[in-house]
Amino acid sequence: MAEDKELARLEGVVVSLLEKFNTLQDENSELKDRLQKREATIETLENELGGMKDERGEISTRVGSLLDKIEEWESTSGVAEATEETPDDSEETDSGAQQGNLFSVDAKEGAGSE
Repeated sequence: MAEDKELARLEGVVVSLLEKFNTLQDENSELKDRLQKREATIETLENELGGMKDERGEISTRVGSLLDKIEEWESTSGVAEATEETPDDSEETDSGAQQGNLFSVDAKEGAGSE
């Protein structure tokens, strides 16, 4: 009888261990799937980030080109010289001078017509 009890107890322990093992295998499989999905998401996001960096560089280049064209237009059209001669523009800061020069002619014409 004692041997039957020991065998029954051993069977219970083995069954319990096998159930835990199967549960852990299932959990491991789910975690591997989640990891694979996350790695795919990371790769997608890295590709998108690279594309956005390229796009930002292109936009920066285009904006720089536009600013160069505006500066060239100001220097060749005489707009810069006309605004430099007026004492009202002495309050402008250096950082806003380029944009101020471009629009200052329109602003003065509009103010004079009112």
